[in-house]
Amino acid sequence: MAEKSKKIMFVAVFVPVLVLVCLLLGFVDAQKITDIKAIEAKEKAAVKEWLAYNNMIKQADTLYQGYFYEEAEKLLQNGKYKERDEVKQKIENCKLAQANLVEYNGTVEHVFFHSLIFYPELAFDGDHMAEGYDLWMTTADEFKKMLPQLRDRGYVLYNIEDLIEQDPNDPNKIVRKAIYLPEGKKPLILSVDDVNYYDYMQKDGFAKRLVLDEDGEVATLVKNPEGIEEINRNGDVVPILDDFVKEYPDFSFRGAKGILALTGYAGALGYRITDVSGDDYKALRTKMDPVVAKLKQTGWIFACHSYTHNSYFKNYTITMQQMQDDATRWRDTIGAVVGQTNIYISPFGVSYKNNDPLYRYLVKQKKFNIFCSVAAKASLIKNDDNIIMSRINLDGFSMKNHKEMLKQRFFNVDDVIDVRRPKT
Repeated sequence: MAEKSKKIMFVAVFVPVLVLVCLLLGFVDAQKITDIKAIEAKEKAAVKEWLAYNNMIKQADTLYQGYFYEEAEKLLQNGKYKERDEVKQKIENCKLAQANLVEYNGTVEHVFFHSLIFYPELAFDGDHMAEGYDLWMTTADEFKKMLPQLRDRGYVLYNIEDLIEQDPNDPNKIVRKAIYLPEGKKPLILSVDDVNYYDYMQKDGFAKRLVLDEDGEVATLVKNPEGIEEINRNGDVVPILDDFVKEYPDFSFRGAKGILALTGYAGALGYRITDVSGDDYKALRTKMDPVVAKLKQTGWIFACHSYTHNSYFKNYTITMQQMQDDATRWRDTIGAVVGQTNIYISPFGVSYKNNDPLYRYLVKQKKFNIFCSVAAKASLIKNDDNIIMSRINLDGFSMKNHKEMLKQRFFNVDDVIDVRRPKT
C-alpha cells in the first residue's frame, strides 16, 4: 500500500511537469498531449480515491480504539468500500468487540488533582506557600508519569454522568446504570479542583489560564521563570490528558476525559469574569467562550465547587441562607457561562448525610444529584434521588504518606514522585 501510494503521488506531480516541458520544446503533437492529460486526470482521480479510502479507515480505527464500535461499523458500512476485504474484516471486528463487552461490577475509582505545578523551582522555593503546594499539589511531570501506569493497569476514563439515569417509573428518583467495558478494563473517574488559576498562584509556577493554541486546541498560558508568557501544552491536566488520549485512544471510554470543578469568586479557567462588567465582561467572554466550547467538544464536563469555597464549609458552620446564596451565585455567574451541571464537588471534601437540610437543598432545589466528597477509600452510595461518591487525592500528601495504598490501586510512587519536591 505504501509503495503504491508513493507511485501515485510521484506520477501526479511528475506528469503535469512533463507535459509543460514537452509543449515548450515541441516534442509532442496535440493528440499525444491529450493522451498525457488523460493519464494525468486518471492518476489524480486515483490519488483522490486513495486519500478518501485511507481517511475513512483512519477515522474508523480511531473510533474503534475509543470504544465507539457501533459508530465505526456504521462508518464502514455506509462507505462505498464496504465490499473490500479489509473493510469487511473491520466491520466484523466492530461487531465482535461490541458483543464482547462485559458488565463491570467492581469498584469505581475517582481520582482528583488541583492545578498542576509546571515550574517546581518556583513552587518549592521555601516561602510560606511551599509547604501547602508540597502537600496538596501534583507536578506536571508526576501527572505525566501516572498516566501510563494507570493505563497499564486497565483503567479507562469514564463519564461520571453515565453512572446514573432517571428511574423510568419515577421521575423523582434515579437508578444506577450498568457499566459495560471490554474484559479487563476498569472505569476511572477523574476530576480537577479549582480550575480558576487564582492570583496567589501566578508567581509560583502554575499556568495563568486555559487558552486555545494555534491549532485550536485547549492549551495553557504560562509565565516562565524569566517572566515571559508562552502557550504550552504541558502546563496543566487538560492539555496533557488530551494529548495522552490522542496518542492512546483506548484510555478514554467513548470520549470521556474529566470533570473541571470551578469556584466563582475569581471567575473561571483564568478569566476574572466575576470581577468585571459591561464591555470588560464582554471582552473576557469573547476569549473564554471558545475555550469552554472546545472543552465540551473534547469530552470535558463541569462541576460546581461552590462559589466562595469559604471556610464555613470546612468547619460546618454554614447556614441555610449562606448555602442558598452560594449555590445561586454560582448558577447565575459560572453556570451561565459553562452551562448548568448536576455535579457538585464539595469544597474541602466535606460530606453531608442524605437527610441533612443543606444537602437536601442542593439536591432538590439546585438539582445536584451527583455529589463528590474526599476519602481515601473508594465508595459510591446511591440514595433515592442522588449518589455520593468519594474521591482520592493523588498529590504530595498521598504519595508521601500512602505509598503502599497507591501502589496497590494506581501506580508505583517511586516511579512517579518528582525529585524536586522538598525532602521531608
